[in-house]
Amino acid sequence: MTQHLGNAFHYDLDAEGYESLEDSRTTIHTAAHHIGMVGGVNVGVWEAEPGLIGGLTADEIFVVLEGRAEVTFEDTKERIEIGPGDIVRLNAGQRNTWRTLERLRKVSVWSDSGAQQPSS
Repeated sequence: MTQHLGNAFHYDLDAEGYESLEDSRTTIHTAAHHIGMVGGVNVGVWEAEPGLIGGLTADEIFVVLEGRAEVTFEDTKERIEIGPGDIVRLNAGQRNTWRTLERLRKVSVWSDSGAQQPSS
């Protein structure tokens, strides 16, 4: 049986916020919607407004639906530019920064084993 779970562009997202790495008095607005679990992994939608945030990654794969960002991984100094259609793999525990250039929305699949919320 097939179940339509919704439309990733139209989910109402729960507001979150990350402290800006450029100005600690500023909060970068982010939002998320946890769709559910499939085969022991989480599926959700995440969105971020422009700004610079950072944190630790979960064990995650995501697809960018819209927007653009630059993600820099502190341990390797690798910097990737992501945009619509890009598929990205993150490893649990990687410290990174996200510079969102245009409001970004992505669909993520992640494991709780890293005990991190998806994204930054």
